[in-house]
Amino acid sequence: MTELRMVALDLSLAGTGIAATHDHHGRAGLLTRTVLTARTAHGTTDMDHTRVNRVLGDIAAAIACRPHLVVVEWLPLFDGKGATTLRLAELHGVVKHFLWSRKVRYVDVHPPEVKTWATGKGNANKTQVLEAVTATYGRLVHVDGHDQADAVALLTMALAAYGRQLVPLSGRHHHRALGNVRWPDLATETGPVVATC
Repeated sequence: MTELRMVALDLSLAGTGIAATHDHHGRAGLLTRTVLTARTAHGTTDMDHTRVNRVLGDIAAAIACRPHLVVVEWLPLFDGKGATTLRLAELHGVVKHFLWSRKVRYVDVHPPEVKTWATGKGNANKTQVLEAVTATYGRLVHVDGHDQADAVALLTMALAAYGRQLVPLSGRHHHRALGNVRWPDLATETGPVVATC
């Protein structure tokens, strides 16, 4: 495989971060964007179909490049009560089924691994991740906010897992983060492979 095509998704109820190695026409070049969505459903028990549909539209455009792999940041752990966890789980389920139905491989990466990859610390906060990603990859791609920073961290992590690192790997934390994910074998072309860490 000479040119690896990948898309990374930081799924969110308010702003989904997307990073990709190619545009929707298949032209190579790092890109990022944020899908901003506002709640439209009424009541706490209603699935917000309008918001989910908006995110799916942008993901459909991103995977038009026919990626070899989509990297998804796994659900974060929430403290407290409320519908946030359920709503985010619904979004994850819909997106992953959408990818599966189009025979697009995906892999889940847990948030501590993304943070470790970006900063060296599995408990880093969003600002630390944004600063680290901007410092490391800002000369290669514009990173506008936390959602895009997470997506860029996911994308660069996945590229490095397949020997396509964009910058030299300088720390043991990179290898530790990569080793904690079960990356699918992209050499096989027999349908979707779903792997989790």
